Amino acid sequence: MTTPLRAFGPLEPTYTGWRKAAAALGRPAVDLAARGPDEMPVTMSNHSHRENWFELLTRPLWGLAPAGDAVPDDLWDRLAHAVARALDPGGEWYIGDVGPRNQRCVESAALGWALHTVPERLWDPLAPKDKDNVAVWLAQAYRTEVIDSNWRFFPVLAGHGLDAVGVERDPAIAGAHLKRLGEFHLGDGVYEDGPGNRVDYYNPFAFHTYGLLHYRITGDDRFVEPAAAFARRFRSWFAADGAGVPYGRSLGYRFAQGSLWGALAAADVEAVPWTEAAGFARRHLAWWWDKPILEPDGRLSVGYGYPNSALVEQYLTAGSPWWASKVFTGLLAPPDHPFWTSEAEAPGPTVEPHPPARAVHVRDAGGHVTRLNGQSWRAMMRGGKDTYGRLAYSTLTGFSHSVDGPGLEAAAPDGALVFSEDGRHWRGREDSDDGVVGSDGTVTVTWQPWEDVRVITTMEASLDGWHTRTHEIDTARRLHTGEGGWCVPRDGHEAAVANDRVAVVSQGIRSEIVDAAGNRCAGLVSPMPGTHLYWPATVLPVLTGVLEPGRHLLRARIFAGTD
Repeated sequence: MTTPLRAFGPLEPTYTGWRKAAAALGRPAVDLAARGPDEMPVTMSNHSHRENWFELLTRPLWGLAPAGDAVPDDLWDRLAHAVARALDPGGEWYIGDVGPRNQRCVESAALGWALHTVPERLWDPLAPKDKDNVAVWLAQAYRTEVIDSNWRFFPVLAGHGLDAVGVERDPAIAGAHLKRLGEFHLGDGVYEDGPGNRVDYYNPFAFHTYGLLHYRITGDDRFVEPAAAFARRFRSWFAADGAGVPYGRSLGYRFAQGSLWGALAAADVEAVPWTEAAGFARRHLAWWWDKPILEPDGRLSVGYGYPNSALVEQYLTAGSPWWASKVFTGLLAPPDHPFWTSEAEAPGPTVEPHPPARAVHVRDAGGHVTRLNGQSWRAMMRGGKDTYGRLAYSTLTGFSHSVDGPGLEAAAPDGALVFSEDGRHWRGREDSDDGVVGSDGTVTVTWQPWEDVRVITTMEASLDGWHTRTHEIDTARRLHTGEGGWCVPRDGHEAAVANDRVAVVSQGIRSEIVDAAGNRCAGLVSPMPGTHLYWPATVLPVLTGVLEPGRHLLRARIFAGTD
């Protein structure tokens, strides 16, 4: 298994160490992409092969541009040459014109940002014809129609690239996008990702990171206070060991989760004390540094805790993971900035209700974070009912994706309650309203797995690593029930099962579930291998039972910790 630690050596938690890390992570992508689109691996994607290759070529720029002259000259030379060929409409590598709502516009943001940040590396070496081609293509991206979401930042960043290289543009286009982006603000620093859409990591690594970079360039501060407000809440999403709570789509971008902390430094916005921002950023990248997330040639793999393309959305391909490079935006702050010179401060226990984000995050005394989730699922995304619709999520134990097949082994209901009419095919929380987040740290969700089955679930967590789920169920049909605690690695596990509880320990992690209402049986299942974000094979403590038509009350207490 290939980890960044084994491939690139120890991660130094310093300005110099992070510059080296950005260059090391970017090189394998550029080395492959610079050989042309025919060398790009074929992977699952809803985009064209050329678009996927352009991701591989441009997304490393999010880290390479801030790293600047720490990136070797030969790498910059090959990158600039490949970009020129990619945007030559008469050449064999041309990626195509930017059409309305087209994926190519996404990568125009990385290119525009890099042209603004390091024009001496990407613009100045180009021949006049190549400069014309780049300018025409980027201007096309600036003018194109985009999806009504965080995508509206892409033309804005493309426009900053045009400004940097002296190409005129209509500022009203960017102005309209920025105005519309402001309309997505729900309050307390939270943006919905387009009308009626979800609140997830696109807040920190898209809305707020882009907004702060825009502020750094222009002084337009309309997004600064929302970013600062979100950052103060966002602290509770991170465990003491650096893990971000896995939740929502695009988890395959991995350590992009921590980009907001560096973006605050790049914009010199002290939303939280620099000792805290530095700590969250450094611990987060360090958490990833020893995970087996690389291909044998050093490229970032598609997956999360290990290579597994079954766990990502339909739009993630072999070039997509380098959005993780956004974590390096803090390199835009000088080495004497407090973000780099401060001693990292460790976070303590907290209970953080955040109604606009539709969740409560609890960092317990062991430093692990549990998300009590009120947000509903995202139907259009592959795996959306698992990435958005589960009742709880954990930094220590991750979560699973359900797959087709019979039994709880296929349903893999960690952090979830599922129902079945035949005991073989299971259904969990899918279509539902968003939950109610209480100021007392509770989350209440009402959902209907069938039209004649109504469930009201109330969750609360404590600082000792336990959380409680209470389900009031009104059913007109006979149902089997299955409720999962937290998964642990299968290899080396030891379990103890009693009538009303089961505890399992593996690789230093203990998971336990207790039937607090006395009407279910405890057991242990082995979810289908390859369904879990962290580990290829797992075991899961569960409670099972049968409900006759009528009203019922189920209650479970769930624990995860390193005790």
